[in-house]
Amino acid sequence: MGSAVPLAGMIRHRLGDDFVLITQHDHAQLSGKLAECVGNSSFSPPTPYQETVDGISLHDCGWPLHDERPTLNPQGQPLHVLESPMSVAIPVWGESVRGATAIHPYSGLLVSLHVLALSALAESRDQSAHERHRDARELFDLNKFQHKQVEHQQNLRKSLDLRTDLPLRLGLSPRGTGAREDLLLFGYHLLKAMDRISLDVCSGEDLFETIEEVYPRPGADPLTLRLGHPGHFALTVTPWPFNVRSLSFQVPARRVKAQKYAGEVEFHRDYFDAPIESITVSVRDASAEPVGTGAGRQ
Repeated sequence: MGSAVPLAGMIRHRLGDDFVLITQHDHAQLSGKLAECVGNSSFSPPTPYQETVDGISLHDCGWPLHDERPTLNPQGQPLHVLESPMSVAIPVWGESVRGATAIHPYSGLLVSLHVLALSALAESRDQSAHERHRDARELFDLNKFQHKQVEHQQNLRKSLDLRTDLPLRLGLSPRGTGAREDLLLFGYHLLKAMDRISLDVCSGEDLFETIEEVYPRPGADPLTLRLGHPGHFALTVTPWPFNVRSLSFQVPARRVKAQKYAGEVEFHRDYFDAPIESITVSVRDASAEPVGTGAGRQ
């Protein structure tokens, strides 16, 4: 836990003899619903509100390119959030940026910052010499994608009247550079936090123990959120960033047998024949956690 790199892909949650499958766009919509509830005496709400919430809601809006025809991993299981190859991730990252930018330049900038950071995480994964040789083409495509995002961010900054003469790291300037830069830093890390809370509560694995560098308000010192895993589709968070003590949402999902599929034709038959059902996910303040919630997801 804590070291997972969420490149994206359909979320696969093992529940008994089944896989519960949640699409990335539906997970992102949940992230946006969480963002709408941020704000209390210790945490500022999203600012600018609608543009930030839209960016968080749309940060995976390109994933229908994959999830409308979902693929399998090498083990014959539905491709999971942590298993997506660059050949899948790069096109949908770009489509997510395009979709968010069409709504508002600020939303697009937040999503571009998000996917640029994911690409840097993917690039930094430790690899053997054989893997580096095998993946040379993917690395080249990843670098081209990164350069395109940097150029896109510069254009978006101009359209938003943000500075383009600052030294940036992955599109962001250090805290304290200026009020508007601190606001962007706040929004980006809010997106990261809502993304990871949503991923974790939907996943069948305990993905994160902590979420670091969360800014309770623009310009404030960052803090670390601690996550607890009391059961399936349940999460606790402390310190609590939301405006009510517990949250519950319905997320669409499909359920298939947890098995190895011979190929995508067989998987698609089972997946698309499965009815869409609503899964209840819950997030609550750890300090309000009732006694005897269990020992986590099994």
